[in-house]
Amino acid sequence: MKNYILSGLLALFVTGNCVAQSNALYDDSRVSSIYITINPDSLAVIYDSVLSDHYYMARFIFDDNEKRDTLENIGFRLRGNTSRYSKKKSFKISFNEYVSGRKYQGVKKINLNGEHNDPTMIREKLFYDIWKKAGMVERRTSFVKVFINGTYYGLYTNLEEMEKEWLTRVYSKTGGNLFKCTYPADLVYHGPNQQTYKELENGTSTGGRVYDLQTNKSADDYARLVQLITVLNQQPVGTFPQEISEILNVDHFLKALALDVATGNWDNYSYNKNNFYLYDNPFDSTYDFITYDPDNTFGVDWFGIDWGTRDCLNWINNTMPLPLAQKVLAIPAYFNKYRLYLDTIANTVINPDSIFPHVDAIKQLIQQAAIADTYRTLDYGYTVSDFNNAFTQSTGDHVTYGLKPFLTARKKAILQQLNPGGVNFIGKSIQEITLFPNPATDNITLVFPDHWSKTGSATVFNLYGDKLMTFNLAKSPDLLSITHLPAGLYLIRVQASGMVYQARFIKR
Repeated sequence: MKNYILSGLLALFVTGNCVAQSNALYDDSRVSSIYITINPDSLAVIYDSVLSDHYYMARFIFDDNEKRDTLENIGFRLRGNTSRYSKKKSFKISFNEYVSGRKYQGVKKINLNGEHNDPTMIREKLFYDIWKKAGMVERRTSFVKVFINGTYYGLYTNLEEMEKEWLTRVYSKTGGNLFKCTYPADLVYHGPNQQTYKELENGTSTGGRVYDLQTNKSADDYARLVQLITVLNQQPVGTFPQEISEILNVDHFLKALALDVATGNWDNYSYNKNNFYLYDNPFDSTYDFITYDPDNTFGVDWFGIDWGTRDCLNWINNTMPLPLAQKVLAIPAYFNKYRLYLDTIANTVINPDSIFPHVDAIKQLIQQAAIADTYRTLDYGYTVSDFNNAFTQSTGDHVTYGLKPFLTARKKAILQQLNPGGVNFIGKSIQEITLFPNPATDNITLVFPDHWSKTGSATVFNLYGDKLMTFNLAKSPDLLSITHLPAGLYLIRVQASGMVYQARFIKR
């Protein structure tokens, strides 16, 4: 198994706590400060030439409230796509632009996102926290206050750069090709020639390749990517499941898609052919699918679509060819696994009981820095009241939900869509049952309705929908051993007498 499937994350999810990074640069239990000193003429050129990716020399100071580091001769520029035209800009810092090979706290670059579209300023950070808690490869994030030439430019999300250093940190084996895929990255077949895919130009403001190789650039080898695209588009239906599983980590894609759908992240592959990475993982020679740039989430909308209630089983934008989503979900076994992931995510990861305390903690952490951020008000006129109210109500325009109401509505909609009329996805009526003790350590006892008397089977699933244990049951109640399960949160389902019974429990 890959190192991103960690049983320890189950225990982390149960506690609901935010784990501070050992690296102070990404310690999300505090709001650190970044001070940039740059020639005023260079800063003026940066603001006048918004599409330029040229780095200008500057001094960088990082203050984590305990110590203060200074680096001379760093590179400083704008970053992003549409945000380049916003009044509150986003920035990229390169520590090795003028000093070859230099790293700061293990990284060569950092990204500072202004979050000008989001009145809460936490949607992107919250998505990455949810992504991590669901067992996916972590992208570290924190909040920082940014000062330029002594002026407070506001509160920013500090995002880890997804490049070679990131791969080394999150994967047990590195060296594979990492592709950054941007609009219109639909994975549609354009023939067998690698050069055709290299010449596809993306629709971002700064241009570049649709499938942009981030590692092994000197080799510039797209052969395996062309192979993946060929299988997605050319493989016959009968052999497609076998062939796709040999080049794509299908399970990883299904989890990523379920997380996008559960969080209303529409600016992704399955709706907008945008914003994902593909990593050709040398561990098992399959591609991993990784979502990024999730700022248009949790009720942010530019299309007039209600993302809080949009059907999770009909999420894909079928007005365009999106073979990765369309062909994979056409396989019944994959579709059912996707539905199971949605069920567990709705009942656990985005469950208000578990996610609201985390939202409240982030708001409390950033509140002072956010209120003092006058640049935050420049694009949409967001006031202090808007910041405070946006967690519980819509601010209008493109933000159609308050953050908490969206999570409440999304959970409700997903569960209703998965289980219309009380029938679950395997076509049988479903009932909640009781088990004790909960939390448990060694054994659990299931308690069924009095009329239940026939034998059946019980299956235990983890947070990600993986089947871990199966029991043959006798007459209720039944004592089941869970001694060998790691600590975490689990779902148990029992099929018997044409019914499905289920319960969730915590193993300590």
